Amino acid sequence: MNRKAFINTFALGGVSLLARPAFSQQASAASAIKTGSLLPWARVRFRARQADDKDWGVHPHGDLNLIDHLTTNTTLNIARKWNVADVASLEDLTAYPFIFMHGELPPVLTDTERANLREYLLRGGFLFAEDCVIGQGNLGQSRLNDFFFRHMAETELTRIVPEAKLVRLPNDHPVFHTVFDFRDGIPHMQGTPHGLHGLMLNGRIIALLSPSDIHCGWTNGDQWFGRGSALRAMQMGANIYAFAMTQT
Repeated sequence: MNRKAFINTFALGGVSLLARPAFSQQASAASAIKTGSLLPWARVRFRARQADDKDWGVHPHGDLNLIDHLTTNTTLNIARKWNVADVASLEDLTAYPFIFMHGELPPVLTDTERANLREYLLRGGFLFAEDCVIGQGNLGQSRLNDFFFRHMAETELTRIVPEAKLVRLPNDHPVFHTVFDFRDGIPHMQGTPHGLHGLMLNGRIIALLSPSDIHCGWTNGDQWFGRGSALRAMQMGANIYAFAMTQT
């Protein structure tokens, strides 16, 4: 099922999202009837600076933890499978209505790869790109570097969709309240709290860019960032996925 088909199903009442206040005790929705075709999840494969071809794929079980959270706490029907969408292949990208791009290092994209991402977004696909703070790498030891976020914000997204505008989203934006209520904006795990940014084109958000590393929250949030961090990160992930898949 692509994003447009999902939206049509949602509009007709075939899919519902179980909304509960943020930070409340998780209530299982495992008995809820799942509707529609299985939705796929995919991580974008790309090459990063210093010819790094592994940075894109760290901690894949974090993605699976989010899928588990989504299928347990909403009626979304998502396959528990970690797929790979290679940025070098437009066919790969367009197989998925939602793609997740994650890294520490600045991406190094070719003109063909930028053209593929552009075509994917213009066809109605949705990109969630998130920075993972680099620690002891070759680009420096500061935990505030946010190399991936800054490069995507300042260079890549402006080259991929130059007619779009990247804006920081206010705390009352629907993405913070789609399934769970986040009155203070995106929960922050580590790095610089730049806030959640949306790539706006013709009045619609086609991509979200985060510096907050909620993916590490999905992976092992409570141990790395304190009790309750994993739940907050997964709830925000649920909001982002639901927003992306239901935005018209």
